[in-house]
Amino acid sequence: MQTNRQQLGEKGEQLAAEYLTSNGMRIVDRNWRFNHGELDIIAIDESDLVVVEVKSVRVQAFGSGEERISPAQQKKVIETTFAFLDQHPQYENMGVRFDVVVVNFFKYPAEIRHYPGAFWQT
Repeated sequence: MQTNRQQLGEKGEQLAAEYLTSNGMRIVDRNWRFNHGELDIIAIDESDLVVVEVKSVRVQAFGSGEERISPAQQKKVIETTFAFLDQHPQYENMGVRFDVVVVNFFKYPAEIRHYPGAFWQT
């Protein structure tokens, strides 16, 4: 049984995937897991492999979704992306971009904000 938070996250990821697809991206995989890491959405945008971290926000009081992606979380996404590329060599010659999509549920209808190239390996 899913918690309300899990249901919100799943709905946010679905809306984000629909948004990305409607803007010309092709979804390759969703919720790809390796060890303790997960990639929310993996897509292709022209010649780039795009790893998308989705943040679903219900309450604005705790800060925006963009502010909720810590450096440690960014590092985990990057490490998990390397594992994905190791297991999927067909993408190894593509550029890699890390995007963030924030789905704000405190507005109706939900507001979607897309930040291409939001972070990179440090």
